[in-house]
Amino acid sequence: MSTRGSAEPFDFDGDYGGDYEYIARTVIPGYLSTFRQALALLRGRVGPGPRVLVVGAGTGIELVTFKTAEPAWRLTGVDPSRQMIEIARHRIREAGMEAGVEPGVEAGVEAGVGAGVGAAVRLVHGHVSDVEEEGFDAATCFNVMHFLPDDGAKQSLLRDIARRLAPGAPFLLFELHGDRSGPRFDELFSAWSRYWEIHGMGEAARAAFRAKIDEGIHWASEARILELLAGAGFEDAWRYYRALLYGGWISRRAR
Repeated sequence: MSTRGSAEPFDFDGDYGGDYEYIARTVIPGYLSTFRQALALLRGRVGPGPRVLVVGAGTGIELVTFKTAEPAWRLTGVDPSRQMIEIARHRIREAGMEAGVEPGVEAGVEAGVGAGVGAAVRLVHGHVSDVEEEGFDAATCFNVMHFLPDDGAKQSLLRDIARRLAPGAPFLLFELHGDRSGPRFDELFSAWSRYWEIHGMGEAARAAFRAKIDEGIHWASEARILELLAGAGFEDAWRYYRALLYGGWISRRAR
């Protein structure tokens, strides 16, 4: 999911968004298992029927994974890309679930079946700041923050999420990360690019994807990510997962 416009290298309302599922499965180690890991971690920290905020609804695979395993969970997915919202709605309906869509950043977006009220999954076309509901019992944010520059945008996103969580509620963050000046970054990046090749991405596609990364990814070290989480009002943050340059952290809204 990207929070930026179509002029950016990662255009989620254009060709990149349309190909996102294939790209994610190709370049993210353990892509599908990351959602199951999140489910396993959240199951141990929430009660029955929790309200869960999914930031970066994307293609809807995270929402369907959660809802299939936990039908009582009340899910709200938010994404600023109209194309991503439509792909997510289609996937949710294919899974036999009902998806309600509510307008956010763009007035007049057509509401889907259920319009959120009574729907199995509520989708919001917009940013986290467009989600009016507060007091969520948990939240996730996967593959979003690395698209944002560290000029206050990363911190603002995390603060917006924290404000919508109940005190003590768990939060899972999964991101591409790294210290570009660190001793292992170049080795890990080279291994990551070879991973794309192993998964069948051709030479031209790899070069194009590398150009997008060089222009559109805003790296942050793990130390900086922990600092940003603390600054946004999260506590007890620790990394539960790492695969090459991807990492997953769990924390909770400060009490």
